[in-house]
Amino acid sequence: MKPTPKNNGQGERESDWPIAPPSKSDLPDGEYLVAFRDASPGQWFGQQKVRLCFEIIEPAVSASIQVYLFSTMPKRPSHRHKYYDLWVRANGGPPARGDRMTCRVFRGYWRVRIAWSVPKNGGHSMPQVVELLERVAGGQT
Repeated sequence: MKPTPKNNGQGERESDWPIAPPSKSDLPDGEYLVAFRDASPGQWFGQQKVRLCFEIIEPAVSASIQVYLFSTMPKRPSHRHKYYDLWVRANGGPPARGDRMTCRVFRGYWRVRIAWSVPKNGGHSMPQVVELLERVAGGQT
C-alpha cells in the first residue's frame, strides 16, 4: 500500500510515511529533560519487566523523541530490585506499610541520563534512560 499525501492546510503536503528511529547523531549520550508518559508491563529480553516511557522535552532538537527505561518487575519488589530503587527515588523515600508501588510515582518532569544500549546477538542499538537524576517538576497526585 502506498502512503497517501495529505494537505495540511498551509500548502504543504504530509504523508503517512513512518518516522525513522533516532540515530546516535540525532540523540547523543548525555543529560536530557524528559516528561513521563506511560508505563507498560510485559515480557522484554526474556524477563517480566516494566517499560517506563519518557518523552524528551529539552534540548529542542531532540524534543518529542520517546526513550524508555526498562526494569525487571518482580511480583513483590524488595530493596534488592532495580524497580524498588527507582520507585524510592521517585517517591522521595521508601514505601509506607501497605503502599502500592504503582508507576504513577514517576509522573512529572525529570532530568535523566540517556545512553545507547549495547545489543547482544547482533540486535539494534537504541537510546535508553539509564539513570533518573532528579525530578524537575510535577509528581504524584
